[in-house]
Parts: sequence; C-alpha cells; structure tokens
Amino acid sequence: MRFGKIFSALAATAALALCHDSFGAGAGGRYFLVDQRTQIPVMNCTMPANWLVGGKTTWTSDMANPITWYAWAQRPDRRVKLIVSAPTVIGSTGAIQQVRMLQDPRVMAQMLLETAKRDHFFTELSLTDAKFRPFQISPQLRETRLRQAQERGIRLTQLVPAELLIRYDGSCGNEKRVLYFSLPMLVAESQATAMSRTTTIELLMPMSFSCPEEESEAIKQILAQVVTSLQINPQFIQIVNHIVSRRVGERIKLQNEIRDKQMEVAKSNSETQDRVRNMWSEYIRDVDSVSNPNTGEKMFVDSRYDHAWINSNDEVIYQNSGPGSFNPNLDKNLNHTNWKQLK
Repeated sequence: MRFGKIFSALAATAALALCHDSFGAGAGGRYFLVDQRTQIPVMNCTMPANWLVGGKTTWTSDMANPITWYAWAQRPDRRVKLIVSAPTVIGSTGAIQQVRMLQDPRVMAQMLLETAKRDHFFTELSLTDAKFRPFQISPQLRETRLRQAQERGIRLTQLVPAELLIRYDGSCGNEKRVLYFSLPMLVAESQATAMSRTTTIELLMPMSFSCPEEESEAIKQILAQVVTSLQINPQFIQIVNHIVSRRVGERIKLQNEIRDKQMEVAKSNSETQDRVRNMWSEYIRDVDSVSNPNTGEKMFVDSRYDHAWINSNDEVIYQNSGPGSFNPNLDKNLNHTNWKQLK
C-alpha cells in the first residue's frame, strides 16, 4: 500500500551493567551510553546478559537535531545484532503526495541498503520487501506537535503516523540471514501560503535487527523489550540544546567578523583570502588542521577532543582527558599497531 493512501485513509565508549534487571528468561544488565565530551549519560536501556554492547553520540549545530546517537547489541555468537537510533527529522518541500519516499516505500529502503549491509556485517544483501502500515502514537505526542505548530504560527494540514517495515535477505559469510528495519514516523504537512506546502518526516526511533531467519520472531521480541526499557536523560538533552543555541550565536558573530575581514582584504592577495576561507571552513565543520605523520600532508581532526592519535592505516582515535593520561601504544587492546599523536 502506498503511503499516500494510508494518509487518505487515516485523514490526518559507555558503561555496562551498573545494575541488573530481569530480561526475558535470564538476567540482563542496564547499559548506559555516556557522552565522551561531557561524561554525562545520554540514554540507558536493558540489554540481554552476556551480549556485547556499544554505541556513539555525536553533536551537531542543527537546531532540529542537535544530538544523534545509536546503541547496538550483539549476541556472543555474533549471529544476531540489534541497533536502536536516535529520533531524527527529514524535511522535504511539497505536499505529502509529492514526496517520492512517502509514495514508494522502496525508495527509502534502497537508500538504507548500503548502510544496513555495513552496520550488520553482511557480505551480500538485497531488498526483499518494503511497506507502510498504520502506526499508533501517544495522544501526548500528537497534542505536543499540534501545540508546537500553533505556537510557531504553523498551519498543519495533515499530521499522520505510520511505520515503514523493510526486509532484506542476504548472508554473513556462508550463513543465510535476514535483516529487518522498523521506521516509526510522524509525518506533518504544513502550509505557509495558499500555494506552498512543506512535509516534515519525524523518524521517532529507527530500529533494525539481523539474525538467522528462523529466529526472527524471538529476536523481534527481545528488541521490543530493549526499546520499551529505553530511557533518555533529559539533563543531557538540556545541556546540548543550550550549547547548540550558544554555538549558533557564536557562528553568527564569527560570520560577521569574517565578513568584515573579507571586506578589509578584498584588495589584498589571494593567499590572505584563502586563510579567511579556511578559518571559516574549519570552524563550521568542528575540525582542526594537523599534519599527518604518515604522509606529511594536511589532514583534519575533530576539534571537540583534546587529543587525537593515528596509526599506519590512517585510523584515528580521540581522547578528551588530561595530557599524559592515555597512550594507545600502552593499551593491550590497541597496541597491535603503532599510534602517533596528532594533537
């Protein structure tokens, strides 16, 4: 069923095992995803006992999505993997009927194919099925989105929840496995003028899991328990929202300063102008320029971390505590290769 028809029908690295809870038939652990910059927990959830777990948090200057994160869990035999990701927002011009990924579910499924293959370690993967189905959201979420639109003077013409279900079939090594995506979404169509409409796709919490086909129903239940237990830390959200707001203000101020500098050097040589452009480019990308000790060429590293190291394969790791407190060449989990300090 096409998504448009559904709308018409509806009309509208981290700490582990800090405590233990029951999980299905056995004991599980509470997994905490800790932001490496602030050392504040981002989220936590219950994971099956003895599974390998991990995750990552990234900040952006996007006011709509200042935080991106994901958490994953992998069974000890490595044949099952779960991934849960942060909510995100996708904007598109035009009405719902004009957004191709909402009219044809295979469009988004094809967009996710390579990412799904990489994240779940498939050697071969192909799209088998993709479909939309109705999805229930809490009345509180609906009321919140309606209130927010009203406060901002936005006229909503449609506000409809749905879920995109995707199945891929493939193999990991010599074993045949399946991979499922669940993308619950809340799609809002708004109208600014009589002729102009905009559609916003809010992905509430993207989830995926891979496993042997005969285990899919059991793994689906485990994933449901993980998601049900998930808790977001509101303190961390507030801190990042504050920092992002401040960074946007700083960016505007810096932009004005750079504009003034550009006017001052408008008649100077191109080398000076290049320095101004590079300063702006590095700032908006949150990077520092350093020299790659392997090649001698300039490279960029994340400016939000105090220290960075690189190995002979050009893999980079970051660390954000005091100087001298960490050396990957002395870490038994990392010293299989030689690391050189970038900053």
